[in-house]
Amino acid sequence: MQRRISLIPQPQQLTAAAGDLDLSTLDAIAADPELHPLAWLLSDLLNRGTGLRLAVTGPEAGGRVLRLRLEGDRPDSLTTAAEAYRLDVTADGVVLAAAHPAGISRGIATLRQLLPADALREAPAADPVIPLVAITDEPRLRWRGVMLDVVRHFQPKDFVLKMIDRAWLHRLNVVHLHLTDDQGWRFEVPSRPKLAEIASWRAETKIGHARDEAVGYEPTPHGGIFSVPDLREIASYARERHILIVPEVNLPGHARAVLAAYPELGAGQDKPVSPTFGVFEEVLEPTPEALDFALEAYTAVAEVFEGPFVHIGGDEVPMTQWESSPVARELMEREGMEDVRGVQAWFTKAFCERLTAMGKRVIGWDEILDGGAPAEAVVHVWRNEAYVKKAIAAGHQVVASPEPYAYYDHYESDDPQEPLRIHGLTTVDKVAGWDPVPPGIDPDKVLGIQCQLWSEYLPTPRDVEYSAFPRLSVMAEVGWTNLDVREANPVQDRLEDHLERLHAMGVDYRPPTGPERWQRGGSGRRARFDWTFQEHEAE
Repeated sequence: MQRRISLIPQPQQLTAAAGDLDLSTLDAIAADPELHPLAWLLSDLLNRGTGLRLAVTGPEAGGRVLRLRLEGDRPDSLTTAAEAYRLDVTADGVVLAAAHPAGISRGIATLRQLLPADALREAPAADPVIPLVAITDEPRLRWRGVMLDVVRHFQPKDFVLKMIDRAWLHRLNVVHLHLTDDQGWRFEVPSRPKLAEIASWRAETKIGHARDEAVGYEPTPHGGIFSVPDLREIASYARERHILIVPEVNLPGHARAVLAAYPELGAGQDKPVSPTFGVFEEVLEPTPEALDFALEAYTAVAEVFEGPFVHIGGDEVPMTQWESSPVARELMEREGMEDVRGVQAWFTKAFCERLTAMGKRVIGWDEILDGGAPAEAVVHVWRNEAYVKKAIAAGHQVVASPEPYAYYDHYESDDPQEPLRIHGLTTVDKVAGWDPVPPGIDPDKVLGIQCQLWSEYLPTPRDVEYSAFPRLSVMAEVGWTNLDVREANPVQDRLEDHLERLHAMGVDYRPPTGPERWQRGGSGRRARFDWTFQEHEAE
């Protein structure tokens, strides 16, 4: 019996023929010279999962081959046309064609899913057999991402690389690294050694939910930092797979870790790196020294990650300290600011000017709209779809990550056995039913979508995976597949087959039957909070 073809995301057009192709009957992978890195990557993956080793040859090779070919005019990067591909599997061989190497990369991801699930293991476990198909495919949205919060709980480099691979398998094209916050600083800035010595470690960590004041703290220091070589390795690994890394340095708020190392950059409070979670009053003071520090940090990540975007954060910036700050008051008078929100806009403008001069484009959370954001800034909407409309009305492009659909630190169900989460309820069915382009807006203004894996209550890689999957798989389809194709072939009907792939990869996904009963370390010490998620209204 022929194996069922069950892909996530679902391609836009797929026609199956009777029969299979055994890749071991092929002679080589024939590829254009520009595609040789991808060809060797595919060869290595086939060898790991099936034991088959196909050599890579030039495009002139004839006979029975797996052919990777560039054709047509080269489209711009980060366009849907750059990721379009055509995959034809016949009894005589395979042709994977695209106008851009990114399209070849997406086609390889589809080819991997056509193999038996066991071919995704690190040890040879599967026959190299794929069904005969003709696929024509192109993503619906240009930006399809996942955010990893490596701050609240540090996630090691090897796990970041694994998540890049898992994003690649799902034809995502962005991995957003949240690198700084109140609970730690996670990348090396050689000119600022105290970031590694002080800001990257906290003395203890809150047990249970931050709102549970009756529970104490785990007294074990927690921390970690990525060296410059670490960041370069992450960048290179992603680049090989045509995944865009978007680094986030979240300022001028969420600054407790920075100010623990360099208190002179704030209002003078001497507080440690935060051991608990939430929003804190500490912010950078609007001084030349604080601005110089921020620009050093943005320059450091911009020099490592060659992609076009740098995320400046900008969310949840309390104004309390600025309201009582003589420095902020003098700035407001000098610049003619109507209210204290202008101080954040002053920081945002300065960040944008520096990064634009470096050839970068700024993206920030939707709070950068407060007080005005430069027109070229992309607004990353996290609160709800009302802010999508607000940002577009203000002339901005948008990445949509509304909390009710895209925050996978929410509960997966209302089962009391679910591991501790921050709040909310985001089920697979809720994600599957989401249309990220609200009615009545220009779809070209929606760059794309992204899911978020905030790690306050995800202390280990296992916890991150369990929270991410299979919701991330479903979100990948929301970003890639056209609505009519999604409705005709619901993603829920393909999840069972897809979970076999996740299992083969060693992913600790949440089973659809309900929460696993395995011991979950710190996140298992849970107290269920009857705290209902409240929708934010756009001002």
